[in-house]
Amino acid sequence: MMSFRSLLRSQRSLSLRPSKKFLALHSSCSCYSASAAAIEAERTIREGPRHDWSKYDIKSIYDSPVLDLLFHGAQVHRHAHNFREAQQCTLLSIKTGGCSEDCSYCPQSSGYDTGVKGQKLMTKDAVMQAAQKFEDTIGRKTNFNQTLEYVKDIRDMGMEVCCTLGMLEKQQAIELKKAGLTAHNHNLDTSREYYPKIITTSSYDEHLETLKHVREAGINVCSGGIIGLGEAEEDRVGLLHTLATLPTHPESVPINALLAVKGTPLQDQKPVEIWEMIRMIATARIVMPKAMVILSAGRIRSSMPEQALCFLAGANSIFTGEKLLTTPNNNFVADQLMFKVLGLTPKAPSFHEDEANVSKAESCQEAVSSSG
Repeated sequence: MMSFRSLLRSQRSLSLRPSKKFLALHSSCSCYSASAAAIEAERTIREGPRHDWSKYDIKSIYDSPVLDLLFHGAQVHRHAHNFREAQQCTLLSIKTGGCSEDCSYCPQSSGYDTGVKGQKLMTKDAVMQAAQKFEDTIGRKTNFNQTLEYVKDIRDMGMEVCCTLGMLEKQQAIELKKAGLTAHNHNLDTSREYYPKIITTSSYDEHLETLKHVREAGINVCSGGIIGLGEAEEDRVGLLHTLATLPTHPESVPINALLAVKGTPLQDQKPVEIWEMIRMIATARIVMPKAMVILSAGRIRSSMPEQALCFLAGANSIFTGEKLLTTPNNNFVADQLMFKVLGLTPKAPSFHEDEANVSKAESCQEAVSSSG
């Protein structure tokens, strides 16, 4: 009969030195299937950008495990960009408040009592003084001719100029291009399906028409959206699907998190989680690999480690300055410290390269025309 002590020794031996058969059985039970983020990131790196995404494709990427999204978003980012460069843009509101649109999230709508009063267009001296301090400027459709002068003068200072001017007609886009406009920001905000619940004074097709005019004029397109409006995940996927299936992907895609403002219909919306931002950023990076993905409004609520995760997931642009139009933003000193800690470097303006490409394209077109 085995003694109690012998039995203990026997049990210890079994627990410390499991049989090869047991190990083999254990190994055969561990299975792993690649996530959609892994599969599509590999395909993007191998084949480059595509424009035939289905909503199912994008939803599968968006639903991948967060750690997979982080890792594979970073893979695509490093393949398509200098991963240590991040663009810094500064917003200057040259006309604040008094807007006729009824965007449910915006304190500048004249239909909401938010404490933001309509102001006149900034004077040229004030705009130029601000431009000497910052890299970027924005405007509105009002006083269009004066805005054209601002664009010309600021471009002459050697800076890229991006404007937010609302709906644009074809001729206006052409005139802005002649003035030297680098990019036009025109967000779609959300999916086509959810859009009427946020805005009723304009249609989704009107926004898409503006993007078309901007693209055809040869101006870079900056277009993204906002999460936290009360939308479902399907609406976030729908927004990315619309952008990723445009004939040409936007050069910049801002991902905004709603900062609920008292007095607007969305004043009681809960803040979005950092993981929701990461899902949007990484998915945008995988499906639109060459775009600048902007970590935009709502960044002030994120700590430096949380922002680091967003950069890792594929963000490579931020808005700097203490205000984003009327809502608070991270201050310049804090952003400089973050860049230093994370080892990021400011991205230099790229319009010289863009102009070279345009000149080359025009030369090729002239050659084709003359040979005909």
